[in-house]
Amino acid sequence: MRIAIADNNNKKFTGDIINHWESLGHEVRFETGASEKLAQWADIYWIDTWDNNIHYLWKLYHGVDGVSRTDPWDNNKKPLIIVRALDWEVWIGLMRDQAIIDWVDKIVFIADHIKEKVNQEVKISNDKQRVIKPGVNLDRFTLKSKQTDGFQLGMVLGDMWKYKNHIGGLDIFTSLYQKDNRWRLHVRGQHENSMYDPANWNYYLDSRGIREAVTLYGHQNNMNEWLENIDVMLHPGQKEAFCYAIGEAMAKNIPVFINDFLGSQNIWPFSLLYETHEEVIHKLNDNQILNFNYREYIQKYYSNERMFKEIDEFINL
Repeated sequence: MRIAIADNNNKKFTGDIINHWESLGHEVRFETGASEKLAQWADIYWIDTWDNNIHYLWKLYHGVDGVSRTDPWDNNKKPLIIVRALDWEVWIGLMRDQAIIDWVDKIVFIADHIKEKVNQEVKISNDKQRVIKPGVNLDRFTLKSKQTDGFQLGMVLGDMWKYKNHIGGLDIFTSLYQKDNRWRLHVRGQHENSMYDPANWNYYLDSRGIREAVTLYGHQNNMNEWLENIDVMLHPGQKEAFCYAIGEAMAKNIPVFINDFLGSQNIWPFSLLYETHEEVIHKLNDNQILNFNYREYIQKYYSNERMFKEIDEFINL
């Protein structure tokens, strides 16, 4: 089978899927942007994220003025169009065009609350949509082997915009640090392109007296290795549809504490969720939570193998 993939996240979420399909003998070609040449070549076109790529392909096949076509062009040569909706594109209204919804062959959602939101706004037949939750690469993220002191708190945030709630995370850490100054906070993230965010971050570190206890890390080539230094993972985020940072930490059997965001109760065990900062402090003394088999949970519910199987069955590969 010839499979084309368009992914503006540059294989961030599709790299393992590509490797899986290639291992099955399929020919896979990747470009970040949707391509008229690949559209004419492919049997299947997978679009990751409902963004400009699917809008471009729809315009391409509907002869919209200003959209070029490769010569010769056969409008009957349309691959099976599959789009995976991730998260933010749904909340900013990119999936409200019923004509494009009808034209797409299959739609994959990664969370129940994302599917519910879209189905409130457009009509989609049940046979063309499915929730397929993401998978974690358990070969890449191995059981933690490094012995640390039990006071190393991690936050993996990526772009630190408002919904990552990184300041809320600092507040929780401050409470921990004031109770026991052995705690240290390790943050994998970067500020957005504004002058205010880093200034506010620095103000918090100084005004709370935690500057020497907090380290901010840039991009890491090996997150499995970085996580070896973490005893507990905190995720204060207010908007997610999954969160690889949580899944990858759990794959290493690192305890996680997750803010109870919209949809979280259909993604993660309720016992790992918190509603207040005080609740996190309390849960850190709960041996039942700390001794939970996190890796086993990921193996059961969020393995790559489970995701691959569900995708392949849904698109008849």
